Amino acid sequence: MLNYRLLQLLAPLNFRDERRTEPLPDYLARVVPLVPAIPENVLAQWIYRHWRGFESNWSFLDLASHRFECEHWPTDRIIEQIDSRHMEVIARWQELFCHNRYVRRSWLGADMLSRGSWPEPIIVLASGVDSRYSDDPLLPQPYCLLEGHHRLAYLRAMVAEGVPLQPCHQVWICRPVHGS
Repeated sequence: MLNYRLLQLLAPLNFRDERRTEPLPDYLARVVPLVPAIPENVLAQWIYRHWRGFESNWSFLDLASHRFECEHWPTDRIIEQIDSRHMEVIARWQELFCHNRYVRRSWLGADMLSRGSWPEPIIVLASGVDSRYSDDPLLPQPYCLLEGHHRLAYLRAMVAEGVPLQPCHQVWICRPVHGS
């Protein structure tokens, strides 16, 4: 059962006013005790930094009935198994990375080119066969991208261009805990 009170508590304080939004260290100090099973990196990268997107797209997930594990995946597995409802957006950012020098030289583009991977793990959901979005369409299988659309797009562009990559990349896997 989704805990709406917990969802309210996960919102960064004053998130509607970027000048007054709760600083990340204060946020983590406040919410980590509330959700000790969610790693700090996931809280920071997905819920804190992308609160509005998290709230509108993923608040239907009962995070209390999921666990997160950080794994190292080879590039081929990432390309073949991670899908998104927004693949057209990912394809557009992939194209921009290949053809727009400003995107390529952005802090993220330059960082990924220099390290051959992303600076922070992307976050994916291990979606079950009948898993659905809140508005009813089936979730992509076998892994649905939750956070990291730009990073996934840039990695795909680097693969297409034959850029040297690390053999594996960190990926947070969000898996349902059965029987909870």
